[in-house]
Order: sequence, then structure tokens, then C-alpha cells
Amino acid sequence: MGRRQQYVYHTLPEVFPEDFPDRLDGFRCAAGFTWGGLARELRVNARTVRRWKAGSRVGSGHLVSLFALAVRLGLLHHLLPEAGEPVAADLDAEGAGCAVCLAIQD
Repeated sequence: MGRRQQYVYHTLPEVFPEDFPDRLDGFRCAAGFTWGGLARELRVNARTVRRWKAGSRVGSGHLVSLFALAVRLGLLHHLLPEAGEPVAADLDAEGAGCAVCLAIQD
């Protein structure tokens, strides 16, 4: 009997965006956080956030927390512009969302 052929699939890794510090700053401003406030909200050290601001890559666990916060505030489009801006139907029934996004939509 012959050996079974094993398939190996190679995928290219996603490239971390070069402009992530700018995206992070835009998100922070839209959310109304200071850099220290963003660190507190994400429960990370302020030094960690300063590293992100300087261009260090964000670890996967922190990235999940950051995206979860952005989704909760309705500001994911600041971190992922390719996701598109939310429309009014995407907000929950109570009309929750950040004041900045609601002002932009009006």
C-alpha cells in the first residue's frame, strides 16, 4: 500500500497596517478618551498604550479587547476603515452609540 498524500495549505498572513497608530489616535479622540483613559478602559498599562502609539504591534489579546471596546462604542470603523461606517439600523433599539457618531449621522 502506498502512503496517503498529505495536503499542506499555506495562507499569507494578514499585514498589520502601517497607519495603526493614526487609526488608534482617531479612535481615542472619537471615543473621548485620554491615552491614560484608554489604557484604563482596556485594563492595560499606560506604557503599553504609549508603545502602540509609537508604532509597536498590538498583541492578539489586547487587539481583541480593543476591537470589543470599539464595537461596544460603535466606533470600529475608526480602527478598521474597511469595515465601513455604521448606519442607524446597526445601532441597538435604544439608539445607543457614541455621541460623536450620532452627531455625524444627524
